[in-house]
This record gives sequence, structure tokens and C-alpha cells, in this order.
Amino acid sequence: MLTDNALTDPLYGEIEGLMSAIGLRTVEAVSSVHQGMRSMRVVVYKEDGEVNTDDLAAAYNLIYPRYSIIYSDRDLQLEVSSPGLQRNFKDCMEFSVFTGKSVRVYSVPESSYITGRIESADSSSVTLSDYLVEDRNEKGDRITIPFSDIAKAKLEYRWEA
Repeated sequence: MLTDNALTDPLYGEIEGLMSAIGLRTVEAVSSVHQGMRSMRVVVYKEDGEVNTDDLAAAYNLIYPRYSIIYSDRDLQLEVSSPGLQRNFKDCMEFSVFTGKSVRVYSVPESSYITGRIESADSSSVTLSDYLVEDRNEKGDRITIPFSDIAKAKLEYRWEA
């Protein structure tokens, strides 16, 4: 199931503020401690193109100095990456980050996957345009799916035209 806590997470908010300064969006920001080492994983997205190595380097160079001081009592391991072509969604907020992208969601009431382009998302649902209910081969212009009905979701990438 998708979580709904990224927007209330202080780490996510801080990282999103840093990333917006360099034209990136934060998809995920996670921090954990394991065997005395602090690990951070940050996933970033660029709305107007693909994330490249220069974008990842800029994000790393902005995050690492700040958090190496904040977490000065532990060694810091930082991973900054792009979401990939077929990212599995972890939080409902990701629908708003990926507006305009194709997505594949599993709808519990429909007992089927629904594919479509994310038209909009609010705090409780996502609206897909040009959707397809895969099991019934039912197509339509627009469908709104409450987040509570979504068991899982991921970016949809068509390998073949």
C-alpha cells in the first residue's frame, strides 16, 4: 500500500527546499542508522527533461556538506539517484511529482491494472487521462481513482512503440 507521510516528513521538506533551488523535485528522502553509520537515500526528478549526471552531482554537492555537519556524530553515506523508468511508487505524493507521465496502478475495486497519463493529483485521489482498464480492455478519456483504492503503482514505460 502507498504511504501518505512524505509531505509531513521534516527531512523530505528540507531536501525538497534544497532541490527546488537547483530546479529538481524530490521524489524520496530517507535516512537511517545502521552499525554506527548514517545512510541517506535521495531520489530526484527533473520536470523539464531527464535527470543527468550533472544534476545528480549538483544535488549531491548541495546535500552532503550540510548533512555531514548535521550528522557529525556519525559517518555519512549519501546516495542520490534518479527515479528510473519504471519506479514503484511508495507515497501518494509521487503522483503530483510525476504529473504528465504514464502510470500503471492496481485498483482493488476493479481487481485490475489501470494505465493512463497522470492528469492531476490532490490529497485524496489521482486523475488519469486516456486510461485503459487492462483486464476488461475498457478505454476512456478520464478516470479518478481514490488513493485508498490503489494497492500499488509504478511509472509505465513502453519499450516498444
